[in-house]
This record gives sequence, C-alpha cells and structure tokens, in this order.
Amino acid sequence: MCGGSGTRLFPLSRKLLPKQFLKLTDNKFSMFQLTVKRAIMNNINHIYIVSNVKHNFMIREQMEELNVTYYTIISEPFGKDTCAAITSASLISKASNILVMSSDHVWEDNIFSDVVMKAFDINKSVTVFGIVPTYPETGYGYINYEGNQLIKFVEKPDIDTAKKYIESKQYLWNSGNFVFNREFLLKKLKLTAADIIEDVNTTILSSKKVNNEIILDSNMFDRVRSISIDYAVMEYVTDGNIIPYTGYWSDIGSFKSLHMHQQKDNDNNYIDATNMNLSTTNSMIMSDNKDKLILTNNIKDLTIIDTRDCLYIGNTDSSQDVKKLVNMMKTDENNNVKDMLNVHAKAFRPWGWYINVEGKNEDGFKIKRIGVYPGKRLSLQSHKHRSEHWVIVKGTARVQVGEDQLILHKNQHVYIPVGVLHRMENIGEDMVEFVETQIGDYLGEDDIVRYQDDFGRV
Repeated sequence: MCGGSGTRLFPLSRKLLPKQFLKLTDNKFSMFQLTVKRAIMNNINHIYIVSNVKHNFMIREQMEELNVTYYTIISEPFGKDTCAAITSASLISKASNILVMSSDHVWEDNIFSDVVMKAFDINKSVTVFGIVPTYPETGYGYINYEGNQLIKFVEKPDIDTAKKYIESKQYLWNSGNFVFNREFLLKKLKLTAADIIEDVNTTILSSKKVNNEIILDSNMFDRVRSISIDYAVMEYVTDGNIIPYTGYWSDIGSFKSLHMHQQKDNDNNYIDATNMNLSTTNSMIMSDNKDKLILTNNIKDLTIIDTRDCLYIGNTDSSQDVKKLVNMMKTDENNNVKDMLNVHAKAFRPWGWYINVEGKNEDGFKIKRIGVYPGKRLSLQSHKHRSEHWVIVKGTARVQVGEDQLILHKNQHVYIPVGVLHRMENIGEDMVEFVETQIGDYLGEDDIVRYQDDFGRV
C-alpha cells in the first residue's frame, strides 16, 4: 500500500510526491523501493501495488531501477482508505496467502522476514505483526493479545492509558501489516463490509487494464465506502494470530519519528545541510540546497526543513501538528500557497522535471528550468494565455513549432507564440535541459491544451 497525500512531512513531501517515494531513510533507495526489496526477500510470487494514479510513473521508474517486472499497479483515482485497497488486491490476486505491507515503514529485514515466514506457516485466517512497544506512544493503535491469540484491537489511547498498556505487557503497537488467508478475508468482508466488496468488485469489472496496470473506474470507485481495514474487518476477528516483532521498527509518519530514526551527532542532531551551529541540540536540519549555509545559535528540540519554496521551523515534539498548518494552507486565498501542497518547486513528470526559478502565475512572466529524459517527449500542446522562449543548455532536442520540425543543440533557442502547437522531444542519449521563459497574462499549469500525449493525459 503506497497511498498518501504528502501532508505529515510537508514540505519534504507533497501530494504528487509523498514520502514513500523519497530517499528519507536510505541514500540509495526510496522507502517504497526498500519495501519492495523486503517483499522479494520473502519469495513473494507477485507484487500488487495500490497507489494513486498520479504516482504510477514514479512507481514504474523505481521498479525499473530495481529490475523488478512481476508486479501489477492498482491505480486508484482517489484514496478510499486501507479496506478498499486491500479488498481490490485480494479480488485481483489468486494467491492463498496475501502479505499486506505499508510502504513507509522501517524494519530490520532479517527479523521481519522470519516473522513473515512464521505467519505463512501458521496462518489460516489472519496473522498480525504487533510491535513490542518501547514507550507509551499515543499516536499508534494497540493490539490486546495473549500468547499468540488476538483478543482485540484498541484505538489510539491517551497518555495515561498508554502507560497502563505498557505496564500490563499484554498490548502491542498495531503496525498495520498483516498476512491474510485470501479465502478467509473475502468471507469476512462479505459478513462485515458486504457493500465494500461488492462495490470494489463492480469497480474492477468496469476498469481498464493497460499492460501491468489496472486503472480503477473513477465513477464506480467513488461509490466505495472509505474505511480502514481495522474498523471494517479486524475489530470483528476473534480467531486471528499475533506474532510479536521484537526488532527495530519505525513508522516514518512525523518529523519526530524521522529524527528518531536517523543517525545523529554527539548533540543528538541530525543535519543534512551545510550548517554551522552554536549550542544546537536535539534538532533536525535538512535542506535541498546544499550550497546554502544555515546558521543556528542556541536552539534545541527544533525541526528545520528548507526547500526551494518553503521553510518550516517547528518544535520536534509538535510535529504531528504539521497537518494543521497544511489545512490552513488549503484555505489560503493565495493560489501559489495552495499549489505548494501539490508539487515541489522541482516537480517531477513522466517525461522529466521542471523547476520554477522565478515568477508566479499572475506576475506576467515566469522562468523555468526543464529537464527531459532520453527518449521522452512532452505532449503536443498549445497555450491560450502565454508565449514561450526556449534556450537549450544541455543535450539534443527535436522541437516542433507549428508545422516546423527543428533540431536544437546547446546554446540554440526557439520562440513559441501564443496559441501555436509545439512539442519538445529528447532524441539524444543524455538529458535535455532548457530554460523556458513564459510571458502572458496567466501562467498557471492548467493553461495547457493537449492534442497528443504519450502518458494518457489528453
């Protein structure tokens, strides 16, 4: 499961680039890729990836980096919580046992693999991986258990209740990762959430399949009730198994949990930035501009996140409140503020990326730096409100302007008037990069009329 709206780690993550696709816990692989590698360790026959349709090009690119081909993407037009996601995978798959994994968790892989193998051996209904708690956390659900038997799920407690749970040694954190017997799950869904299994099945029958991607029909999927698997199914399970997981685990769901996970210096700081500091302790400082010097003086317990378009400073213990700031941004009258929730200043697309260097939608001009991957091309398009000037700074491109086809190299340029059809294609083996200057009375991303597109956006 790799849905997400990019709110809990904003501004690091955004709606179109949520945290699971970022390299937050590893320098080489994203958390999604690490989850895939973890699944492979357990001899999984096929991988089903449930995600928002707008994330699919990132999934394909990251799976290609891993050289993994035995997977199916189940593309949701919008999120409907975990019950719908697990139900769709269970209806599509024909496996006897299904391992359900979240894509933003950190585990000790060898210990996790042992737990999964035990679950496959004993599972006849559902086996839950419970995390042995290390402190009274109020942000997690808990599982009441005895021996290897599940007694009940309980929701997030207050601090006093959490302390009692820890002292009793009869409660585990609910990791949200399971092994389901597929036949058991489908029978249970028909008893406790019959409307969901019926509506999801109807959606699948109405959906189209393109290669290894099932694109769920948005009209049918809109009817599906949004609810978690815990509320829809697990609260009614009385014969489930519990396997306590005793290794290191983290749900990277806040800046506090990210800070706790990272390797820190002698002052308990995690610093991924060019930084000089005096009396800085127990803090996390991150920047995507390694040329910018960040100076800190006499601070503690702070999270500082510096991105191209947003600077966040907050108390680490209050990092769950980032969602409140995001909700404030949603209601702001400034469209540029709202746009930040969707994309970074460096926005990734199936064909490459672009960076807003200067200018806003209503400024009359905007300057972008754009990169196009080898073999990729932008859509054939026109604009109603702006003209564009392109200057090639790297690579070799074929550019269509109206009926003309041009081959452009480094230090060559082209002008595209308002309303004229145009297209950029990388025909070389290296990245094409160009600087785009837009001039017009409106410069929003929605001022695009597409006529042809390699990525189904027409």
